[in-house]
Amino acid sequence: MAVHTEPKLDEEVRNRILVEARALFFRYGFSKVTMDEAAEALGMSKKTLYRYFPSKEDLLQEVTSGHMQECDASLKAICGRHDVSPLERLKLTMTYVTGLFSQMSEPLMHDLRRNAPEIWKSVEEHRQKNIESDFGALIKEGRQKGMFRKDVDERLFILIYANVVRDILNPEVLSGLPFKPTQVYDAICKVLFEGLLTDKARAEYHAK
Repeated sequence: MAVHTEPKLDEEVRNRILVEARALFFRYGFSKVTMDEAAEALGMSKKTLYRYFPSKEDLLQEVTSGHMQECDASLKAICGRHDVSPLERLKLTMTYVTGLFSQMSEPLMHDLRRNAPEIWKSVEEHRQKNIESDFGALIKEGRQKGMFRKDVDERLFILIYANVVRDILNPEVLSGLPFKPTQVYDAICKVLFEGLLTDKARAEYHAK
C-alpha cells in the first residue's frame, strides 16, 4: 500500500513568507492583516500558506522571534565594537533603536498589546534583558573611561531607563501624544543619556 507523505517545505519559501508578513504587520498591524491578504501579497494560495504556518498567530510568533534575533545581533555587534569609544557606541545604539521604532506602526504596537498579549510580554521581557546586558556593560565601561558620570550607578540608571521606555512607549500613552514614537524616544535619550555624560563627554557629543 502506498504511503502518502507531505511535500517537503521549502526554506526559501518560508523565509519569503516571513519577510512579506513582517512588512504587512509592521505597516498595518496584526489584526488588520488576514491570511487571505498575506497569501495574495505573496502570490500563493492560502492552502500553501497554511502548510507553512497553521495560523496567523503562528506566523506572528515567527515574525516576532526572527525580528528579536536580528535586533540582538545588531545591538551586540554595536556594543561589542572596540574601535570606537563607549560614547560613540551609545550614539550608534540610540540611532539603531530609533530606526526600529520608525519601522513599527502604532497599529502593530496596539495589536501586540491587546490581541497578542503573550507575544507582547515576550517582547517586553526580551527588551528588558537586552537593556540590562548590553547597555549595562556599555555604561560601566564609559564610567571607567571617564565619559559617563561616576556618581550615577549603572544599575540604577538602567532601571530608570527601562521603566521610562516601558511606561511611555506603550500604545495607550502614545495614542494620547501628538508625537511619533521616534520623537518620544529621541526626547527620552536627550533627557536621560545627556544627563549621564560628564561635561567633557557632553561637549564631545555635541561636537560630532
